[in-house]
Amino acid sequence: MPQMRPYAHKKYRYDMQKINLGARLSAVAALITGDFVADVGTDHGFLPIYLAESGKIRRAVASDIRPEPLSKARENIAKHALSDKIETVLTDGLVGLEKYPLTDIVIAGMGGLTIIDILENADFVKTRPVHLIIQPMQHVPETRKYLCENGYVIDREVLASDDGKIYQIISAKYGGKSRELSPTEATLGAYNIAHKGEYPELFISLCEKYISVLKAKTDGYAIAGIDAAQETDLMHKIEKEKMAAEEKWQP
Repeated sequence: MPQMRPYAHKKYRYDMQKINLGARLSAVAALITGDFVADVGTDHGFLPIYLAESGKIRRAVASDIRPEPLSKARENIAKHALSDKIETVLTDGLVGLEKYPLTDIVIAGMGGLTIIDILENADFVKTRPVHLIIQPMQHVPETRKYLCENGYVIDREVLASDDGKIYQIISAKYGGKSRELSPTEATLGAYNIAHKGEYPELFISLCEKYISVLKAKTDGYAIAGIDAAQETDLMHKIEKEKMAAEEKWQP
């Protein structure tokens, strides 16, 4: 019998035997706490397949708004003989998923504003003890602000490095009480600031990234004659957090 050729997709290796997740999705998988997960925007279905094969979950719903990637996910799920455990659903965000007894919802690999829109149209996440694992690709500060101002509690954050990029992964549950974040907390994450020792090198790199962005912005504002007091203040506060992390971390 000829040897089956592996299917390579970005950072994943798919060989009909085992799903190997990259650092980003491995960090997402590690945050799962329950046994029935919804993977929103599942793409090729690698995350729920990995979770089911590792025995971490009992059932899953893999959803996507696009038919083509969902079809590929369905094929991958079938090849791994997991069609009885992982159901695929063509839908926009979480629409229609309220009928499932979900314990965890993963919304990863999409823009923060899209994630906010998905949560805005899914009131059921506020009426059940559902655990959210959120990984925005952009607009991370805005995502944190939305969560905290709309009654969600961020109980943990994880930083992961994949292909030279730093990903911020947020664990949250609805608690009902709103909280206002400072600009520094929204940018870096209150959990990350308080627990910078968990990922000191990545935290420092995250600070450097935002310092660079803010420096470019303040320089541009100066040329245009625009007041940049808020941006300058935020940059200085991030620099202080970076220095504090450097003092604790000795490679």
